[in-house]
Amino acid sequence: MERYMDALRACKPPPKRAKITQEDQEDCIEGGLHVPNSVLDGCESGFTAADEHRAKASTQFFDDTALMALLCHHDIVLFLANMHSAGEKQHYVMALVETLFQHLPLECCLGILYDIRCQAERSCVKWGFLDCYMDRLSFGISVFHVFGHQWACQIIYHPRKCRGFGLSHGEGCECFWHSISKLIAYLQVCGYHQQLYTLDCQVDYAHDEIIEGLGAWLLRRSQHVLKKCKAMELILQGCGDQEVLLRAQWDAQVAAQTKPLPCQSKKAGKDTVNELIRLRETQNDLKKHVKEYDAIIADVDLLPDEYADARTELESVHKRLEELRTRIRRKQAVLGVGDRTQLTNLINNPFLALRMQMLALKQRLRDRLRFRKFELDRLERLFRKQVHGFNKITDQKINDHTASSVNRRDPSISKLALNYNHLRDEMAALIQAHKALPCTLCPEKIETKGLFALDVDDTIWQDVGLDEGSNGVPPPWLASESVRAGI
Repeated sequence: MERYMDALRACKPPPKRAKITQEDQEDCIEGGLHVPNSVLDGCESGFTAADEHRAKASTQFFDDTALMALLCHHDIVLFLANMHSAGEKQHYVMALVETLFQHLPLECCLGILYDIRCQAERSCVKWGFLDCYMDRLSFGISVFHVFGHQWACQIIYHPRKCRGFGLSHGEGCECFWHSISKLIAYLQVCGYHQQLYTLDCQVDYAHDEIIEGLGAWLLRRSQHVLKKCKAMELILQGCGDQEVLLRAQWDAQVAAQTKPLPCQSKKAGKDTVNELIRLRETQNDLKKHVKEYDAIIADVDLLPDEYADARTELESVHKRLEELRTRIRRKQAVLGVGDRTQLTNLINNPFLALRMQMLALKQRLRDRLRFRKFELDRLERLFRKQVHGFNKITDQKINDHTASSVNRRDPSISKLALNYNHLRDEMAALIQAHKALPCTLCPEKIETKGLFALDVDDTIWQDVGLDEGSNGVPPPWLASESVRAGI
């Protein structure tokens, strides 16, 4: 499998990229994926398992450095793979999945929960791994590990948000690893065949133990599902919104929070001006079409069929013209120009370039703060609950893991705020030197102290001097507590 995957990678070498920062890089969603490259890169850098070159054990002293297991939904081991590399390379995952599909009927579909599912799918789409099984395969991320991923990755790959996984947590491998962790010291010094025999015995013992308690496991899970269903039905009744509305708001939230981040490019101002010029030219062409169809309709000798066709075309042109006018007003508001402004004189304007950089940087900062708030919502909800017994211990572990993952990303958010303030000082200098557009206001600085509080009157929500066309009305999935609870 390793040689096969290396051969596929060699056939399609990745394009060489210039060394540019993440803010300057053009973000996009590659074909077949669901989240932008910036999110996938953030998940890759945040997980040890995603780095194939990071050594977990020395290959100088050990032939087998680790184990990778594939478990069924009941946490029974199906297949084990001996890892011979220092890092957790992807060919082990692909080999296990390929082996499992060879034992399943052709019409069988499979759902897999994996710690770094986003990276595995990215490789499958990019290099064509498991290409013949992708239409029958759905991936998710195990519950405990999903909170270490970027927020956009969580809303796509969290098992609670993926159809088919239900309340599955996908942490059976962690429990299995804990049950055999006591053998680590012994297996490091025993012979190869003795190692295989010991592992086989341990797997057989765990298999028999789970089979004996399978009835109690099924009863416990069934009761848990019924309890969850009743609690969720009460919440849905309390929010008062229809399911169709809630699903539409959820789709809007996913679309808004998984869109590519704006590029903080020095060419953004020039590109926006050129795009506005093209939009105005298209608007003039559509106005000419409107006059032509008006002249056709005014012809008294026109046949009824020709009149109906002209009427239909005219309505279509009017609709396109109205949509185009909305886009033009939006672009003019972003640039801070009017209808009669000569755009050709602003193509290489340094002030507009700086203004577009600041707007892109502020949108990035605002999205990061929103994502952080959504991640911490789980901690706030669980804090209000009265949880007893085993669930209390499990939820506390997830809370600690979530808080650690969120706090680890705080320095990068603070750095964005400092970069924004630096650009704001440059804009203030241009305004003072009379190099800005007429009647331009300088935006306020973002105070780094209390940045994560997200008060309603914070500067982070104000676009004065940057985007005068924004109406400031947040969508229901963001502002309405009842809609968020219903989702």
